[in-house]
Amino acid sequence: MPSESSKRVRCIALGGVAALMMTGPVYAGTLVYTPTNPTFGGNPLNGSTLFSSAQAQNQHLPSSNSSSSGPASLTQGQIFAQQLTSQLYASLANSITQAIFGSNAAPSGTFTFAGTTISYVNDGTNVQLTINDGSTTTTIALPANAISH
Repeated sequence: MPSESSKRVRCIALGGVAALMMTGPVYAGTLVYTPTNPTFGGNPLNGSTLFSSAQAQNQHLPSSNSSSSGPASLTQGQIFAQQLTSQLYASLANSITQAIFGSNAAPSGTFTFAGTTISYVNDGTNVQLTINDGSTTTTIALPANAISH
């Protein structure tokens, strides 16, 4: 004859099974991601709301030395001077690259121009570049064969 506690356990178990049987079938739908930002396929009506929110959160202030009209306010002489300076720096960068990675490259060296010092050491495996502009120092490690001759 079963004990009182085993009858109670059996009754609880049968009650649990009955409760599970009384529930209906469970259906699951497919989850579909819909972006909020209209740039990525979201609702186009969200654009102005997102833009307003971004502007309200923007903590960046325009720099005081930049002009709102941009490069159009430069004279022809200033534009030419900028382009010439850019070309000269590009030529200088090519010369330094050849001196470091070219066929007659020395294992180490230093270049100084306009208050900037560039030094390098080539150990055969890597080239360690150190660039010091007077206020900051940047160190770059490159494979010795980074630039093909």
